[in-house]
Amino acid sequence: MLSVAGITKSFGGVHALAGADLECSAGEIVGLIGPNGAGKSTLVNVVTGFLKPDAGTVSLNGREIAGFDPQRISDAGIARTFQNLRVFRELSVRQNVEVAFLRCRQLRPEKAMKVDVDALLEEFGLTALAETPAGSLPYGTQRWMEIARAMATAPDILMLDEPAAGLNNEETERLGRTITSVRDRTSAGIVVIDHDLRFINSICARIFVMDQGKQIAVGDPAALWKNPKVVEVYVGPDAAA
Repeated sequence: MLSVAGITKSFGGVHALAGADLECSAGEIVGLIGPNGAGKSTLVNVVTGFLKPDAGTVSLNGREIAGFDPQRISDAGIARTFQNLRVFRELSVRQNVEVAFLRCRQLRPEKAMKVDVDALLEEFGLTALAETPAGSLPYGTQRWMEIARAMATAPDILMLDEPAAGLNNEETERLGRTITSVRDRTSAGIVVIDHDLRFINSICARIFVMDQGKQIAVGDPAALWKNPKVVEVYVGPDAAA
């Protein structure tokens, strides 16, 4: 469903992406990992239209979408959350989710028929907080609401940028179960970017590893951590030797 190939992006003389690749199919959960500065969030920003690539292709269901603006890409079927939370702080939890749903109903009515706002609030443990201003919620709860809002667009692809950041172990385990449940219920493809490797290993069928702006390895968790390139990036060259 999502195919990203050969993406390059420079900022001045700094090459943030140098031929980055990524793939995610319907009903698949894939991880995107790498050290700080590897280009993970830059790649997500290119895929979702917040940055325009210098070169490369991004296709969704065979349709080229590279260079589209964020709203057009969202309308095409890619939803995302952000490393730094972006919520409508003065709106209630329900209103935050409804904003996304109403946009979907307007432009993707056949997809919107599968969305139930009340059911989403229940799934993400937000029913009791539905009328609470989003800005007054604890950080972790805002994370749940942001994912619920993304799901209200009935996406074909959901991209989660650091969803486990700031969560404790119990919340992270619950997040993993919820992401898997969302995949099972909707058959959406889900891309998870996170530094919590135990979390990534527990939910992802495939993991893409980036370093210095490009993919250096891809595979299932069991095989990936035997790859010398991956070990070197995460532990150091002596461990990989």
